[in-house]
Amino acid sequence: MQKQELRRMLAAAGFATASAVAPLSASAAPIELALVLDASGSISSTNWTLQTQAYANALTGLLPTDGSVAVSVIRFGSSASVVRGLTTIDSATALSDLASFFTGLSQSGNGSSTCISCGIFEANGTFSSDAGRKIIDVSTDGGWNTGTNPAGGAGTSGTSAWAVENGNATVVNAIGIGITPNFAYGPNSFNMTAPNFAAFEESLTLKLQREIGQVPVPGGLALIGIGLVGIAVSRRKARG
Repeated sequence: MQKQELRRMLAAAGFATASAVAPLSASAAPIELALVLDASGSISSTNWTLQTQAYANALTGLLPTDGSVAVSVIRFGSSASVVRGLTTIDSATALSDLASFFTGLSQSGNGSSTCISCGIFEANGTFSSDAGRKIIDVSTDGGWNTGTNPAGGAGTSGTSAWAVENGNATVVNAIGIGITPNFAYGPNSFNMTAPNFAAFEESLTLKLQREIGQVPVPGGLALIGIGLVGIAVSRRKARG
């Protein structure tokens, strides 16, 4: 009986510890990310470079290369364009190509206003039919000033609610640069704020970690696992 109890507690400890240190397996739920970048006139060329380099660095450091994540890229200003169609990241080469795409992406082509709803609308059309999660991921340095309020109701095309309730997206998340956005929508959706473009990469990395399931579980759970091992050993000694 003592050995059986010890095995049960060690198994529980191992599960708790593994859950605390291992990222969620991306292969368990294929993910499609539609990355929507603000290219409006309020963003200087220097800040545009900081934004695109941040994407290149964060994605290179986070994305798996096992084909479990696919990425599309949408640029918006007064209008929006899909500048890179949905591409599965299934090799180191594919990931490197994505990073190179970002560092070479031009800011020009969509005008100087801020049509966030245009970006959401175009992103909604990039998804396939078989992904487990379809995430629209918007970065912007300002509020909308043309198009539709992205925080509007589901009955209006281009809103976050429309993309989730009537479109193809599972969730819309947003990161504001120097502002706090208010248009995240869907299950476990969230808004984030980066204080400025220099700090954008750090905030973006945290955002992407949450979206692709690589958020570390608080260390307390790892301690639970270690504690269970200690209890099991102590009990065995006491009964021995």
